[in-house]
Amino acid sequence: MLLRGAKPKVISEALGHSSVAFTMDTYSHIIEGMQEDAMALLDEVLPVGVSQKNNAKLTPTVDIISHKN
Repeated sequence: MLLRGAKPKVISEALGHSSVAFTMDTYSHIIEGMQEDAMALLDEVLPVGVSQKNNAKLTPTVDIISHKN
């Protein structure tokens, strides 16, 4: 359902889970590429100075808060 674009909240409610966090913790790890797709989208929507500083792309391991201008 996640791959087909269903909202996590809707999936969580349909499965009777107590929280969206539980649903995502339980199922998101089995969907290859979700995190990479999210980071690619983040690179597209962030201002150029943030996502392309030093010609670097964001990765799941980047700590944005620690970067100083």
